[in-house]
Amino acid sequence: MDYPLPVFFAVLGAAALHASWNALVRAGGNPLLHTAALVIWTGVIGLPIALTIGPPDPASWPWLAASVVIHVFYYFTLARAYTHGALSVIYPIVRGGAPLFVSLGSLVIIGESPSLLGWVGVILISLGVLGIAFKADLRHARVALGWALTCSLTIAIYSVVDGVGARLSSNVLAFTAWMFMLEGLLFIVLLSLAGQGRALAQYIRQRTKVTAICGVLSAVGYGTVLWAMTQAPIALVSATRETSVLFAALIGVWFMHERLTPRQWSGALIIVLGLLALRL
Repeated sequence: MDYPLPVFFAVLGAAALHASWNALVRAGGNPLLHTAALVIWTGVIGLPIALTIGPPDPASWPWLAASVVIHVFYYFTLARAYTHGALSVIYPIVRGGAPLFVSLGSLVIIGESPSLLGWVGVILISLGVLGIAFKADLRHARVALGWALTCSLTIAIYSVVDGVGARLSSNVLAFTAWMFMLEGLLFIVLLSLAGQGRALAQYIRQRTKVTAICGVLSAVGYGTVLWAMTQAPIALVSATRETSVLFAALIGVWFMHERLTPRQWSGALIIVLGLLALRL
């Protein structure tokens, strides 16, 4: 399967959206509640679409169910990782390892493998992401690293599952909308059972505008990624998506007046080389 140029640019746009809502989450008062609110807003967005166009093809239902469960587990592993380690330790492991895991997973599960240049691109993007994001010493973070690697593996699993499900759905929009709706409902149930329902409702009331914006950015961004996975190899789409780390760094430079180190600029250059390899 080729990687059409319009699809490539669409995924780059989705990566920029991902970086944008992550920047807003980091600026929120409570990352866990902010993320939960985002998921619920994507469910609100997905609900009318799902009810209007109906469910996707039954062939995709097992993949849809698995996707919802895996996404919830992803949020759990991410929360556990951040409990034991700082953002500067966790984020690069989670995002940098995912493209390699996705490439291996898509090869094992569906027999889809990038070309030699595709593998070069995936590896370069992973290395570039690590180069941009790492700012911390990892020698005393074994527990955090374990959860971060588990989270990265979870991203790879849901990426492959979502990609296959979207391809089998006969309607990517239906698959995406039902995934958002079911995930939002499951989140509400789980948080209510955990005694966090009232705190979440209060958080959303106090931050309706920013959490809704995050939800829209997330829904549009990941919906675009799912569509792209039906048009191009899953591994290449996943690798391109992780350039969100590059966009996040640029947002920090342009809007937050942060400075990148020479190593981080080198990482940005490596990511660009990886993207070029994906397109050759």
